[in-house]
Amino acid sequence: MKSSLLKFFIAVVVITVACIALQSVWNSQVPEKMKLEHGPVLLAVFPLAAIAVHLFLLNSAKGSGQFFIRGFMLSTVLKFFVYLTVLIGFLLYTPGNKQGLIIHFLFYYVVFTVLEVSMLYKQLSKMGKESKEGSK
Repeated sequence: MKSSLLKFFIAVVVITVACIALQSVWNSQVPEKMKLEHGPVLLAVFPLAAIAVHLFLLNSAKGSGQFFIRGFMLSTVLKFFVYLTVLIGFLLYTPGNKQGLIIHFLFYYVVFTVLEVSMLYKQLSKMGKESKEGSK
């Protein structure tokens, strides 16, 4: 379990660094009006949310199936509201290009959601196989 958590943390760090690099390239290549000045602050929300949700769901997977489903639904709703609040806050309180902000937001959302779901699926599959083997 610890090795899979370590793999998840490493994947989050690698993807975060890659997103920072892509954002740097974006800011150096686009016209001045399309640059996103507060991108690193926006990006910081996504790895933190992915790690929190991943740890919460792994912990809830140790309980019954109903407990996991409720935890999954709760984390999805809370994550949605946090992301929506962050997006609205950035749209209202940061100067600059709103289109670039939305493009970055959607890109980060897709990247970190795919990472979170794929790593969680692998971990839950592994936990299911271990519990089946342990019950034999």
